Amino acid sequence: MSVRLATKLSVIGSLFFAASSAATELNYKEYKAAPEIWKRGFVFGISRYMSTVAQPDEEPPYPVRTGFQRCFAAATEAHLMQQVDAYVAANPAASNGPIVPIVMRAMFDLCRSEIAKAQRATPPTPPR
Repeated sequence: MSVRLATKLSVIGSLFFAASSAATELNYKEYKAAPEIWKRGFVFGISRYMSTVAQPDEEPPYPVRTGFQRCFAAATEAHLMQQVDAYVAANPAASNGPIVPIVMRAMFDLCRSEIAKAQRATPPTPPR
């Protein structure tokens, strides 16, 4: 790995750690004031997490995660940011809380139909 790439990755990792530790305190107003490139990365990072990690109550074959994967496959970062803004416009009371749950709820709203399709396609889990 080149030195430049290693340096960039370590800087990005440091920024991600700093942003993630402060993200629980960040509200929508502060998010809205942040630079666009940061907002794009922030929303994209949350969407990648949601499409990679199964929900806590989800069991194999992980229909919610599959729905997010299908939903985000064609989504652009700009589209995801617009979804967050649309969610806050439709739910103004939500803008006072931390931004992470706001983004997650906006992504659930965006992907609701794909999640429903994936859940219908998933056979029921036999009782244990």
